[in-house]
Amino acid sequence: MHTLDGIKAIFWDWDGTLVDSFSFLHAAHNHVRQSFGFDVFSVEVFERYFGRPREELYNEIYGSDNIEVAKERFESFVIANHHEIKPMPGAERLLEACEALKLPMGVVTNKKGALVRKEIVHHGWDHHFCVTVGAGEAEADKPSPAPLLLALEQAKLNIQPHEVLFVGDTENDVLCAHHAGAKIAFIEENLEKHEIAKKYNAFLLFQNCDQFTDFLLHQQ
Repeated sequence: MHTLDGIKAIFWDWDGTLVDSFSFLHAAHNHVRQSFGFDVFSVEVFERYFGRPREELYNEIYGSDNIEVAKERFESFVIANHHEIKPMPGAERLLEACEALKLPMGVVTNKKGALVRKEIVHHGWDHHFCVTVGAGEAEADKPSPAPLLLALEQAKLNIQPHEVLFVGDTENDVLCAHHAGAKIAFIEENLEKHEIAKKYNAFLLFQNCDQFTDFLLHQQ
C-alpha cells in the first residue's frame, strides 16, 4: 500500500463519495420523469446513469427538446429537498483525519456548485474545504481534467497536479484525475468498479470511508 508521501492536498468528489446521494438523486430524477409522463427508473437502471456528466445525462434521459425544462424541475426538487442528503457512513471521521494531517482540501463535482456549497454548510463542513468547483464552472465538467485543474488554481496552494490526491467513486472521477496528472484514490464497494481504478493505476483503493480513515491514521 502506498503512503501519502508527496501528497500536499486532497480534492474530493461529492455525490457518492462524501454524501450518500444515490437514493436522493434517484428520487429527484424520477420526480422529473413523472412530470414529463416518462416511466420511472428502477434502481438498477439509474445505477447506469449515476455520476455521468450533467449535459450528457440530461440529453440522454430527457431528450434534447426537454433539457432546459428538466433542469429547472430537477433543481426545484433539489433546492426544496437537498437537506435530506446524508453523509456517507464514516465521512465526517474521514475528513477529520485529513484535517489532522494538515492537508488542504477542496471539492470537485458535476453537481451545481451553489447546491453543493449549501450542502457543505448544512453538514457543518465548510471549514474543511478551501475551494469548491461545481458543474459548469470550468470549461468542461468531469471526466475532463478542467474542473480539478481550476480548483487547484483557485485554491492558490502553489503545488503541482501530481501532488494532489483526488478521491472519487466513478469512472468520471478516475478519468478526471488521470488526465489532470493527479493521484487517484477510489472508494467503491463494488469490486467490478475497482477494475476501472486499476485500469488507470489508481494510487489508493478503499471499499469505504472507514477503511480510508484507518489508512490515514497510520500516516500520522
